[in-house]
Amino acid sequence: MQTTSSTIQKPKTTKHQIISLLSEEWPLSAKQIHLRLQKLFGISSSYQATHKTLLQMLDDKILVKTSEGYFINEEWANKMQKQAEQIAEKVKSKIKEVQLEEMKDGESLNLTFKGIREVGWFLIDKLMKAPNPEKKQGLALWRFCYSIVGLEEKHYKGLREAFAQNDWKVRVRENNETDKMFGETLKQYGAKEIKFGVDCATKLSDTMILGDYIAEITYPTVFRKTWEIQNRLPKKVAEFNLAAHILNMRYLQPGIHVTLTKNKIMAKELRKEYLGTN
Repeated sequence: MQTTSSTIQKPKTTKHQIISLLSEEWPLSAKQIHLRLQKLFGISSSYQATHKTLLQMLDDKILVKTSEGYFINEEWANKMQKQAEQIAEKVKSKIKEVQLEEMKDGESLNLTFKGIREVGWFLIDKLMKAPNPEKKQGLALWRFCYSIVGLEEKHYKGLREAFAQNDWKVRVRENNETDKMFGETLKQYGAKEIKFGVDCATKLSDTMILGDYIAEITYPTVFRKTWEIQNRLPKKVAEFNLAAHILNMRYLQPGIHVTLTKNKIMAKELRKEYLGTN
């Protein structure tokens, strides 16, 4: 029997719960799968219902069955991986097409990203490196302090480069231990200043400004609520569930909308309001 030791996320459907189980531990018999569904996901359906789902997944070629038990079909897994890679390539192409230096004052672009890592790379690689010939300070207006835990190496490298190119000051609406912990990490990567408890972001959206460029990042309600619970619930840093946070960063794929605008006057007013400078 082969197993891995990561924490299992809680998908919604029985089919996705079974995939989650078998990606962590295999092979498993129908009875073992049913018992684990009850224990880990709290399902109340019958064994017969679980067995029916397994038969359907065999018919759909998602699973294969041997004398040892059920496995995820390697061909199906490879197909899913290729589809994910194709989506990632489309996103990369879309990001590459965004040429900030060609935008005119007053022009806006509407973009949608799938998950934190995609939108994070856009913010790091594009917005935080936007043309800024006058070396105006970068300004981040966030409801929660952004975490970089669970990102890819390119994010870490790009963030250090972005912080080295421009001075960034961060204002965070929340003022709890979790947000402060994430703030300390950003300082280590080069953030110039972070202040908490500042009324600077809405319930669903954040704003980042560099030079004449403004990015408004809007998150789905449920995802934002999950973020709120994650950060507010721990009374001290030691109680923070880091494993669950990494899973959310890597595997939750909410649609995140970004409106990118070039507006010299608005950028100037935002800096004046929150930094006291132009």
